[in-house]
Amino acid sequence: MSSPFHRSDTFRSTPKTSPSRQRLGDSRNGLVNGHHRATSESISDSPTQQLHDDFSRLLLDEYKAFEGLLDSNDAEQKRLHREALDAAHERHEAIWQSAERARETLELNIRLDRLRREDEEKRVTESARRELAEKEVEQQRRQLEVAKREEEERNQLETVIREQEEQKQRADAQKQREEQEAATRKAAAEKDEADRKAREEAAALERRQQAQRPPPAPAQPQQQTNGVTHAVQSTPAPAPQPQQPPATQPQPAAPIRPAAQPQPAAQLTEVAKRLTSSNQEREAVHRRYVDMWKRLKVMRKSIEKQCRDVGFKDLGNWRRDVRSRLGQLNKVDKQANTAILKKVRAVLDQAARMTEPSVDASQFIVYPDQPPASESANTSYPGILLYLLSHLAKSAIGQLLAESAVDTAMADPVGVLLCSVFSVPDYRWNGQSMIDVLWAKYHVLCPPLFGIYGSEATPAGHARLGWRPDCNGQAHYTRMTGLGAGFSALTLRDFSKSRNRNPAPNRMWWESMARILNLPAGEAQATHYVLVKAMIEDFVPRIMQIFASAGKAALKKAVREFPYAAPKKDGRFISPAVAVEAMQVTLQQRYGLTL
Repeated sequence: MSSPFHRSDTFRSTPKTSPSRQRLGDSRNGLVNGHHRATSESISDSPTQQLHDDFSRLLLDEYKAFEGLLDSNDAEQKRLHREALDAAHERHEAIWQSAERARETLELNIRLDRLRREDEEKRVTESARRELAEKEVEQQRRQLEVAKREEEERNQLETVIREQEEQKQRADAQKQREEQEAATRKAAAEKDEADRKAREEAAALERRQQAQRPPPAPAQPQQQTNGVTHAVQSTPAPAPQPQQPPATQPQPAAPIRPAAQPQPAAQLTEVAKRLTSSNQEREAVHRRYVDMWKRLKVMRKSIEKQCRDVGFKDLGNWRRDVRSRLGQLNKVDKQANTAILKKVRAVLDQAARMTEPSVDASQFIVYPDQPPASESANTSYPGILLYLLSHLAKSAIGQLLAESAVDTAMADPVGVLLCSVFSVPDYRWNGQSMIDVLWAKYHVLCPPLFGIYGSEATPAGHARLGWRPDCNGQAHYTRMTGLGAGFSALTLRDFSKSRNRNPAPNRMWWESMARILNLPAGEAQATHYVLVKAMIEDFVPRIMQIFASAGKAALKKAVREFPYAAPKKDGRFISPAVAVEAMQVTLQQRYGLTL
């Protein structure tokens, strides 16, 4: 694009005809100083003519010189004008380019503003969509509750109607039996009357016949009499029995429960029975873990004292470093979490190389895979490493209680770090992971995961449920949510591509879920429903990947059948059970899983 101002190559600074040129033209036309030339005939040979011609030539030469001067002046003026036009054109070109840059900057700012507005509108729209989705989920949950209440009322009404119909049927059957019995009695009476008349008629006929013929031999009358008597006194045909009611009377309808697919449910029940143990066995295991938890507290104090005695000052720094690294985990950036794991392992590797102070490792494994061959066998383990592993487990559970209780997705990076650390061969003893230091803390804080439970209404039951005295009901459920999500994050890891053994095998999740779902009727408590929801909500894909169809059957039992047996409060199911049942909608919308 060029400037609207252009050079003009045809510009002239002076008019084409000047006064001097006008006068010279007049002389050419025969006028010299206002007078006509004389004709050639009259002055052709006069000296005056000669002088006139010379003077004319002189004037013509002067005119030519003057005209050349004018032309040179015109050319110079044109050059100057062209230079001025070029300078003006350059100035205008610079102004135009500046205006173009300003226009582009303005357009860029407008485009950025539009993008910002679009981002803001998208954010507002997304927020509104999330709120709408949450409202829809809440509405669906309420609709499920209303539908469930209506179903219960309908079932109760159907039961009442069915009982009334059964009573009516029983009354009709009784009336029918009575009518049949009356008819039978009447028929029997009529038959007796007919038999009596027949006997009388036979006797009269016999008398008439005897009167008409000679008297028979003595035997004959007896035989005849006997025959008649036998005919008359023969046993009548049995009366028809009263009509009995149908063999299977309709029974009162049982409460309608969601149907379960027989094969997966049967498999789940069989496996759950095989995995569960007696209450006494679970209590014994629980006591061993609680005792080990107490020994861990003593061990930590002992290691701290020994390090102070020898002047080792890095112990506190290492402990704080491990705890601070746990606080840096996030649920989005896996690469950052991997870097945090490397830093934690760097600290633990240093501790693993320190053989003193040492501890007896057999005291911190509940069930050793390979017990020591004798009492004199070496059971020493780096004390500082066990100290840091114990603090790592303690800090990780604190992280679960603080963050995963609010956002269960935060449990996953914690589970990844813990399983990665406890699976490292260099941190094992006698080939076995030291993860029992973590399960000991879990047994103290959340016994229901291991089949240990008590009444939620008593202080003893609170202690057995991991319910701290300073926690109210909601605070307790929040803590259980964090621990349940953390348990799934630990026990649902896939080690198929790892060279290390899984320190928290998947069967632990199945055993815990089976122990909860197979509780006897009426013994499930609100804590169990809170744990079930936390153990499932963010881990459905992993459950399906590990357990396949059995996992789907477990999910079905957990969110459909298990909530139905929940205790009621003020005539309604307790709210944790309702939340578990509402997960049917979540599973369908979030994972596309229909149970």
